[in-house]
Amino acid sequence: MYRVFFVLLIFLSTFSFGYQGGNRVIKDILDNNAVVLFKQTQGKGIIAGTIFVKGGSIEDPEGKKGLTNLTFKLLLKGTKNYDFSSFHQLFEDSGGYISASAGDEYSTIEFAVKVEDLEEALKRIKDMLFNPLFPEDKLTQEKINTIAQIKAKKEEGFSYALDELRKEIYKGTPYQYSTLGEIQDIEKIKIEDIKRRWNEILEGGRFVISIVGDTDYQSIKPLIKETFSKLKKSNYKYPSVDVKIKGKDCKTLTREGAQTTIVVAYNAPKAKEKYYFPFKVLNGILGNGFTSRLFQELREKRGLAYAVGSFYPTRINVGNLFVYMGTAPQNTEKALEGIYQVVNSIKNGVSEEEIKTAKEKFIGHYLLDHQTRAKQSWYIGWFEVVGFGYEMDEKYVDFIKKVKEEDIKKAWAEYIPEGSFCVIVKP
Repeated sequence: MYRVFFVLLIFLSTFSFGYQGGNRVIKDILDNNAVVLFKQTQGKGIIAGTIFVKGGSIEDPEGKKGLTNLTFKLLLKGTKNYDFSSFHQLFEDSGGYISASAGDEYSTIEFAVKVEDLEEALKRIKDMLFNPLFPEDKLTQEKINTIAQIKAKKEEGFSYALDELRKEIYKGTPYQYSTLGEIQDIEKIKIEDIKRRWNEILEGGRFVISIVGDTDYQSIKPLIKETFSKLKKSNYKYPSVDVKIKGKDCKTLTREGAQTTIVVAYNAPKAKEKYYFPFKVLNGILGNGFTSRLFQELREKRGLAYAVGSFYPTRINVGNLFVYMGTAPQNTEKALEGIYQVVNSIKNGVSEEEIKTAKEKFIGHYLLDHQTRAKQSWYIGWFEVVGFGYEMDEKYVDFIKKVKEEDIKKAWAEYIPEGSFCVIVKP
């Protein structure tokens, strides 16, 4: 039954993706070096866009950690020509949305509207870019909300462990801080800091504007240029960070709760590095779902895990594989040793069945994730931003399909033996 599901999933997903994904992407570089990506679709008159801004919270200055996150939270609170209500009303009446969020390496503004409402939507987006109000009272409220989020994360075992882990493995780099920032810094951030940060961001070289919708590019090109042409001309390079885990170390913390949380970090390829694609499949074999080695060995066979898995986020500057597990306090040592054993078992090889299942899951999720214009716009923009180029959106599945057992073993040998760092949070 499991196999039939995935065969059906791949068939349906491939059919749908081939229709939407086969359309040509137009790349247009504006005079200020802002990049516009556009893909035409056929449907019910919907258009969606993702505005990527290179440079996220890793650019927050010392003493102002959390500044970029607060800046993007305030961005949609009203503009010079549109108050909060009138700004958002258009998107809601059009059956769409607009949102903004900050990340480590890049930040995004996402929107969707009916094609006939695009001109009005872009007028609001232009005013948001160049005439944001950044109201003082909203800053006060967002600071309160953000501090509450930070405190709430400390009450949740996995989030707390992951935040503490990043402080250890990225120590001395901008990556050691969460996007939310530090409470003592947030309390000191003023409106002048927000305005200064936003002025830094308004550079053409930082912007990748990715749009997918039911119209042609020539029809909307003048609107796009009118919206983004005022950005300052610039080139942009990400801050360079190179950090590696060396040796084997662990940190134990205590908090109230009924279970132990373990998170272990290993080195892994950055975006575009040689073993990036084999590591994606390796992660699938190791910790993606019920068929993964971690789940089968540590939960099904040994009964040690409440929850267990792994994840491998794509990063421009740093690459890491993370393994997580929730277990009973009395099983902490056995659970940690079990994680090490399962991760190390990859060096002895993986079966064709494991590779096939991991690829099916990965490809199935990837194709299903492309079923909306919003996600299609996100992916082509994201590939451009992280350095693969938008063309990778069409090639990604093929690269995954080409991964072989030998590639996975070489990827493991290149990174995993270098070291690991674990954080244990126990009652």
